[in-house]
Amino acid sequence: MIKVRHLEKRIEGKYRCIVVSDIHSHLDRFIELLKKVNYCQDDYLVILGDFIEKGNQALEMIDYLMQLQRQSDRVYVLLGNCEYAIEKIVNNENYASHIVHYLNHVGKGGIIRQALSALEIDYTQLPAKQLQDIIKEYLKPCFEYLRTLPTTLHLNNFIFVHAGLEKRVDWQNSSLSSLIEMRTFYQDGHCLDEYVVVGHLPTSNHHQNRIDNNIIIDKEKRIICIDGGTGVKSISQLNALIIEGNGNEYKLLTDYVQPLPIYQAKVDVLVEKQDVHKVAWPSFEVQVIKAGKNFTLCRQIDTNQTFKIKNEFLYQKDNKTYCLDDYVDCMVGLNKGELVKLIGIFGPYAYVIKDNEIGWVKFCYLKKC
Repeated sequence: MIKVRHLEKRIEGKYRCIVVSDIHSHLDRFIELLKKVNYCQDDYLVILGDFIEKGNQALEMIDYLMQLQRQSDRVYVLLGNCEYAIEKIVNNENYASHIVHYLNHVGKGGIIRQALSALEIDYTQLPAKQLQDIIKEYLKPCFEYLRTLPTTLHLNNFIFVHAGLEKRVDWQNSSLSSLIEMRTFYQDGHCLDEYVVVGHLPTSNHHQNRIDNNIIIDKEKRIICIDGGTGVKSISQLNALIIEGNGNEYKLLTDYVQPLPIYQAKVDVLVEKQDVHKVAWPSFEVQVIKAGKNFTLCRQIDTNQTFKIKNEFLYQKDNKTYCLDDYVDCMVGLNKGELVKLIGIFGPYAYVIKDNEIGWVKFCYLKKC
């Protein structure tokens, strides 16, 4: 059974601390990020949980983190809600039936699917309890590791936790649910002098009219949000918060990896001034007003705003219409020779990132670098 456990660490003198969250079984991206920030064993490395599920390298991710911790006592891996949930449904017999539901509706990737693949088992052909017992035995070393994970780390001027803290001076008495599952921490804030560094919710969720996965450093709230949406958002990045400290003095830096192809503008692309609208979780439901060849005019149900959505982003379920993922209706202007990252090609249009701006441009205006 997983319980709340707090760690305290005081560093005297100079140090460098690298903080990463919500890797979600994307080991290749994590290794690329560590190389980019020049991680070495003299650094402190903090992983804010949710390093498994969503992707297809969960077992490899656990092995790699265990290897890093064997190599250095400066590596701290914290518990996230994904680690907690998987440990619970596999090891608690009362949740045996949840495994099939999880595989059918939630876990398209992750540790359970990897176990079943290695064992060459068709989960639809076994009783729930038998399936649970087989998975439990195969993943026993992984769960033994997950049960050792602390929930928080208090290091000098910073408190690291997956989701957030309850708004109380005795924050150590926050419930496990709050620490790893809280959804309103950035809005609610806290009452402490330290910076609280969290993952859990993609930073883009906190922006009203744009998709922006960069780290949020809120000096007034003393909150730093670092989840770049890897494994959750179609437009995502894996972020690193870098703390360069000397006792109580520190400097905050950020970096990220975002493996997307680079394209260049072949011509100048002019756009008119525009109001930008955004669709994001949980407000995906829309009403179609007028269908078009490439874009459909829609009304967003929760906001009552009207704007155009690319046809490929719309789908129907239970007689309702939804936007498939985070979306902005921005048309991107370019100067000839400017570079963009290509998210995807949808009909004659490309969905691109120019600097921190995300939006649409005709694909015929671009060429691959």
